[in-house]
Amino acid sequence: MSDNAMPRSQRQLAPSASALRLGEGSADPAEAGNLPAEISSFVGRDRLLSELEDRRDAGRRLITLTGPAGVGKTRAARQFGDRCRSARLFRDGVWLVSLAGLREPDLLGRAVADAIGVVDNTSGSGFAHLADALRDKHLLLILDNCEHLLEPAQQLASALLRGCGDVTVLVTSQERLGVAGEHIVRVPPLCVCGEGDCGEGTGRDGLGEAARLLVDRAEAAGVPIAEADYPLAIELCALLDGLPLAIELAAVRLGELSVREILSQLAVEREDDRDRDGRFALLVDGDPAGRRAHQTLRRALEWSAARCSPAERELWARLSVFPADFERVAVEAVCTGDGIDRGEVLDLLGGLVRKSILVSATSSVSRRVRYRMLQSIRLFGAELVQEPCRRALQQSHADYYRQLLADAAQDWLSPREVALMRGLHEEWHNIRGAIGFYLSQPDQIASGAQMAIDGGRTRFAIFSGSLGQYRHLLQQAFEAEGQSPPLVLGAAALGAWIALIQGDQDVAVPYLARAREVADGLGVRDVAAPLLYTEGARLLFATRDPEQAKQSLPLLVRAAQISRRDGYAGDTQMMTLFVAVAACFYGDRDTARSAVDDVTATTEAHRSAWSHSWSLWVQGLFELTHGGDLRGGYRVVQQALAMQRDMGDRWGPVWSVWLLACLAARLGLFEHSAQLFGGAHREQKAIHVIGDGLIPLARVEEQAERLTRRRLGSDVHAAHYEIGVEMGFQQVVSMALTELPDVDAGRARLSAREYEIAGYAAQGLTNKQIAARLVVSHRTVDGHMSNILRTLGVSRRSGIGATYREYRPLDADDPADDHDRRAAAR
Repeated sequence: MSDNAMPRSQRQLAPSASALRLGEGSADPAEAGNLPAEISSFVGRDRLLSELEDRRDAGRRLITLTGPAGVGKTRAARQFGDRCRSARLFRDGVWLVSLAGLREPDLLGRAVADAIGVVDNTSGSGFAHLADALRDKHLLLILDNCEHLLEPAQQLASALLRGCGDVTVLVTSQERLGVAGEHIVRVPPLCVCGEGDCGEGTGRDGLGEAARLLVDRAEAAGVPIAEADYPLAIELCALLDGLPLAIELAAVRLGELSVREILSQLAVEREDDRDRDGRFALLVDGDPAGRRAHQTLRRALEWSAARCSPAERELWARLSVFPADFERVAVEAVCTGDGIDRGEVLDLLGGLVRKSILVSATSSVSRRVRYRMLQSIRLFGAELVQEPCRRALQQSHADYYRQLLADAAQDWLSPREVALMRGLHEEWHNIRGAIGFYLSQPDQIASGAQMAIDGGRTRFAIFSGSLGQYRHLLQQAFEAEGQSPPLVLGAAALGAWIALIQGDQDVAVPYLARAREVADGLGVRDVAAPLLYTEGARLLFATRDPEQAKQSLPLLVRAAQISRRDGYAGDTQMMTLFVAVAACFYGDRDTARSAVDDVTATTEAHRSAWSHSWSLWVQGLFELTHGGDLRGGYRVVQQALAMQRDMGDRWGPVWSVWLLACLAARLGLFEHSAQLFGGAHREQKAIHVIGDGLIPLARVEEQAERLTRRRLGSDVHAAHYEIGVEMGFQQVVSMALTELPDVDAGRARLSAREYEIAGYAAQGLTNKQIAARLVVSHRTVDGHMSNILRTLGVSRRSGIGATYREYRPLDADDPADDHDRRAAAR
């Protein structure tokens, strides 16, 4: 029996290449990644970078850069990553994950997945899913600032070392991880000329790395240091112990003070230095050099704070409440009052950027400026806040993001829908921090639960592929001791619903049982819209008896009526969509047509793009299940898929490709259908969907695949299915969006890959030889070959050479042409 004759639950599919979204389909995948563009030049570190390159070339797959705060670990790691990317040394690129703002160790695996674009809708720690998604990747993963997450970082590094043979991990931390296979590279302070042998760190001007950095930054600021002052510059860098962050902070002041004046003031402060314990006293592991660096950095930060205006210094302190980057509007809401007016915020932020306390960049999502602080600077700022004020800031921060989420949930069904979901994903670290604060306050846990529920009502975790992180917080919210019963009901029902749409019935059962228990205690089981909605989804997706499953329709209708009465337009729209889906599977034609028209009219009236893509999808489902215009249904689902792709949806495209595969089978496009199913099934695994747990969809799919297998034969069907599996999902989407083929006329041209294979066949290569040359499976070539023969209208391979050039794609290279050119050259 072929693999494709097995139930889908028994098929062994690797995670989709599209699980790693960024860079897929680019001309050069080795240039993929998320390294930010540097805004200043990189100075020195030749020896350090050479050592890292030696470790890399020796096959060391876990390298940890260690050193005290401010010594330049992050910048060195990014520079090394940039060199690797420029040299195209990693096939799937270089990826940076900043962990400074992560305070929940349990979320490390999910945070890494989110940062590098891996869809994470799983339960558990996320480590296994991440390792699975990266199993066939060849990339450099930079985990930056791990010292506060040592235990989970150890587990993650071990999982990646064991499961991902071509993944190299570069860690920056003030402490080593302490796992087998780890190679430690210490990051020293920059070399100061006259203090030891600078070696390659000495420039032609005789300056060491540290002084060269100071001179470079001064010149960039428009206040160049005269050569006559180079000895003072060297002395200043020596006083700052060669710490890059301290030197950068000193360079900012050169527009106001001379090198000599800065040197004098710092020298006086050093004499009066008092090392203080506290939250800023980061891990130095008893190392005298580390403690000295810590003292130097503290002194530089104290000096920078002293030279801020009182308002700037106060804002610096208050901004430490943000665990991640933030926008000006958030600062105005959270940090103003008691001496800082809203009208001052923009100028104060600008001043802190100029003093290198803040870094600013324009968001690719909102196109607005966002600000962030380095971890060392944020921790120092936090020390400037007195405890009562800190508590008030945390409250203000949490209240702001609670309202932001509530407003988004209320405004979800609108033209702003996609922008809201993208923006909430960008603010996820702040939202997560706000929920965590509320849940840590016994008298405010209800606010934390309400935030978690509102997050579900905005669907941004589904849209962005971060259901794993969201479910983690949702569970914390409804398990919190003393939680309000109505909120427990809402959170548990939502958790069950999420599990049901993923086909994960085992996870859904305890959530749903808890929701029923609470609803019975409150006496609202028949009137609680969230529970009715989830019960309807259970009957729709998880019930095998069709007569019982039909009862999903009245339940979902009742849930939508109650939700509409309560004024939740977005929730009502989702319930109405599920009414239409249930009607397509279990209702008569008129009921289904009416339900589909209802959901479509609503999304068109509200001009809500994401919701409308689903109304188009359900139109296609109607044409499939009720024997309507199959070709028209195919085209309308193509529209849905194009919208989902363009808006960056991480959930919808797989279902649109799946539905197109079902429609293609009914249209007689059997090879096309098999390839689409192959791509859809691999992507379902990547987004953690259990297809067999969605019973009506599984039945429709089984019918389509049975028809396709009968028409093509098991072997040919399996070969075409494998072609879809081996494609990147973006390639599958592109294929799905091509013009609907004419079943009777056949295709006018070969695809680019088919033309390439035909060229090799014309040269006399066997299928096995072609597979080895293209680094694909033998079965994949068999599937392409059957298409080639059918398209050319020939029955034997010997007939390919005479006709295949007539079917050449416009942009295809010809292997036979290369063969002819090589022969002519000889």
